[in-house]
Amino acid sequence: MIKFLALLILTSTFLVAHSQDDSIGNIDAQRPTLTESYSIIASNTLQFENGIDYLEDSDSFQYGSFLRATLLNKFELRAFTDYEHLNTVGAKFVVMHPDRTGLGLGASFIYTRDLQNTNDDFRLALSKSFENWFATYNIGYHEAFYSIVLLGCPLGEDFNYFAEYYIDPHLNRMHSGFTWIPLRDIQLDLSGGWMDTDGWYAGLGASFRLR
Repeated sequence: MIKFLALLILTSTFLVAHSQDDSIGNIDAQRPTLTESYSIIASNTLQFENGIDYLEDSDSFQYGSFLRATLLNKFELRAFTDYEHLNTVGAKFVVMHPDRTGLGLGASFIYTRDLQNTNDDFRLALSKSFENWFATYNIGYHEAFYSIVLLGCPLGEDFNYFAEYYIDPHLNRMHSGFTWIPLRDIQLDLSGGWMDTDGWYAGLGASFRLR
């Protein structure tokens, strides 16, 4: 596991080393949160988000890779695999940008298709930033309605902390973690949580973008 993560970090550092465009901000990764923010990744970029999770109840590791690409500045295409049973494709569309609303509220619509079980997931994401913290709320439908609430706060320029709660008729999850951006195109993360009373889980991740 450690070798796999170290390889991801070294590879991502090498790939982004020649990036020249400093006009866009830091990487905005979906990992490691369960909650979707309103935003999509920067235009003309490819983003790779990779992680390893340990599940205490099954004493096993799970691997995942998430690929994201923008289209027409407001539309994002995405695909995910856990290298075993879960393979999805999807899209995300920005409905409302916070800079263009009096409330400073961002919104997006997300669609995900599970290729293995041919199930669809529809989700609306709402995000709001405050002076020293930020909040995001998701409401979605995947065989049943579910919702997720996230609160986060910056810990300096390069670190962020978040805590979130996921609830649906079948599963409740509490999740928390930290993200670190050592370079503007690379994010590392550490997170963990509980799934009902079935046990705890923990994860490590490395995300990077190519511009």
